[in-house]
Amino acid sequence: RISRPIGLYGQNLLESGMIDSWLEFCTHELEVPLCTWVLPVQGIFAEVPAATACAKEDVKKAMTVLDNHLLHHTYMVGHSITLADIALCCALVDGMALVLDESFRKPFGNLMRWFNLCIAQPEFAAVLGSVKFCGGGGKAAAPKKEAAPKKEAAPKKEAGGKKDAAPKKEAGGKKEAAP
Repeated sequence: RISRPIGLYGQNLLESGMIDSWLEFCTHELEVPLCTWVLPVQGIFAEVPAATACAKEDVKKAMTVLDNHLLHHTYMVGHSITLADIALCCALVDGMALVLDESFRKPFGNLMRWFNLCIAQPEFAAVLGSVKFCGGGGKAAAPKKEAAPKKEAAPKKEAGGKKDAAPKKEAGGKKEAAP
């Protein structure tokens, strides 16, 4: 367990139990559906439309639970950032950047206040960097991810068609520069 004076695991056994509950909620109620929605957008695996539709509803339900809790609390447990805040914030980062557009986020004012509070902390910023929010839903982000590999593939074909020797020299230079 994390040292009590640090406070990440709560100040007492009751808070530790609440943090455990939020960690379980994060893992099972938020991360699973969010990954089902986000990973196809990232191109990690193929999208299954029925699963994505179900995942969107599950994410909305999980975010509603978080928003309702944060109506009366600044942090998930206690009066400072805990492991629950860290886990939930990190679980939401990719979703906020790739699929949770402004219209989806709008009903969750308390959750967004808390999320912005977390990412504004220097410790979060040092790990996560600047978090950019999604502007047009998951569909807007997907073509950009797919277009980038196509653009990379096209110049290779053109370069290979024009001169075969030039790409070999470039590849050799890249190998020497890497080690």
